[in-house]
Amino acid sequence: MARPHQRALYDSFGHGKQFQRGAAVWHRRAGKDSCALNLTARDMFKRVGTYWHLFPEQTQARRAIWNGIDRQGRRIIDQFLPPEVRKRTNAQEMLIETVNGSMWQMAGSDNYDSLVGSNPIGVVFSEWSIANPEAWEYIRPILVENDGWALFIYTPRGRNHGYSTFMRALEADNWFSQSLSVEDTGLVTVQQIEDERQAGMSDAKVRQEFYCSFEAESDDQLIKFGLVQEAMQRDCKPESFDEKVIGVDVARFGDDKSCIYFRHGRDGNPMPFERHAGMDTMQLAARVADWIRRWGPDAVFVDDGGVGGGVVDRLHQLGFHDVRGVNFGGKSDYQRTGERAANKRAEMWLSARAWMERGGLPDDQLLAAELSAPMYKYDANNAIILERKEDMKKRGVPSPDIADAFALTFAYPVMPQADTWEAEEQDHGRNDATGY
Repeated sequence: MARPHQRALYDSFGHGKQFQRGAAVWHRRAGKDSCALNLTARDMFKRVGTYWHLFPEQTQARRAIWNGIDRQGRRIIDQFLPPEVRKRTNAQEMLIETVNGSMWQMAGSDNYDSLVGSNPIGVVFSEWSIANPEAWEYIRPILVENDGWALFIYTPRGRNHGYSTFMRALEADNWFSQSLSVEDTGLVTVQQIEDERQAGMSDAKVRQEFYCSFEAESDDQLIKFGLVQEAMQRDCKPESFDEKVIGVDVARFGDDKSCIYFRHGRDGNPMPFERHAGMDTMQLAARVADWIRRWGPDAVFVDDGGVGGGVVDRLHQLGFHDVRGVNFGGKSDYQRTGERAANKRAEMWLSARAWMERGGLPDDQLLAAELSAPMYKYDANNAIILERKEDMKKRGVPSPDIADAFALTFAYPVMPQADTWEAEEQDHGRNDATGY
């Protein structure tokens, strides 16, 4: 039975209802997943088909729902799909087939392409604000073809892709949109929120988690979303003498993507960055070599940790000896306005943050989400250390592969090649003289 604050979503969303797209931005403890699961179970018996419930990570899905226990000590999956309505249960794949032939499955939106071949007619994106936004771009055409629905449930995480989704829902007549704070539901008391504050929750986190504020940013974000947005609204034209740099982040894990990023002085978008899935080191090196020949960068910095060293070695074999490997965990000499970096990766990100005060970035929501995603802390030497990719994944945040590639363009100081900019200056002079 839907609770009073859940009734609007439950009654107006789903097969045969008014809306088949929806964004429910509800506060912590409002029962987002519970409502979505029961809505899904209802629709599974209205229209036979495949339904997905996607968390940012598959391990998170298993922990939160598949193995989850409610406050009464009951298994969550037994509450919305009791054993008597099931035909088959596959714990390894987190899949349930009901007696009428519908299929329900949990997975991670970080590895959405592993579900290729399925044709869902209903998809729940749980914790959407920290999920991989590319998952929606992949799944959307499938739902359009199947006349299926998609429901995004989450609390805000700044003005990232979750904010964009909610704004789209507000502006569209065919989307369900709802933001519920504790003031709307009355489920959490003022005293309970104060207890959270006393336990160490910051005011920004309180506004975000309980009052659904998209403006509230985490105190321990290295790069604030507002700074990213300002850079994305800035149009910066490079000068002829500005450095041209390529940063290459090499994928380490199966769901990571290798990224190639281009920067020309203050212009962080001289051409679109590239993301490549499943590309081995030889293929990636060949792609980078092609860009070196075509674009003529002054420097190329490659993350040489793990398998990245193979890319650097291959580029050197091809004759590109100016390509430089960068060890993220290497020593840093960075110091700016009292800040110290604990390692090379933190140094690059701090340099990128300083650059964003004047530089221009492409208006790309995935890049924005990645740049504002990593947290930071101080080590024993009071130096800034950036959150590891592995730790980000544990809290359900995708690996910031694009952002790391962008940060790599600041690995070391770069001077433009003298013959390049002198030739360009001469060309500009000829153009001025001829009037072209």
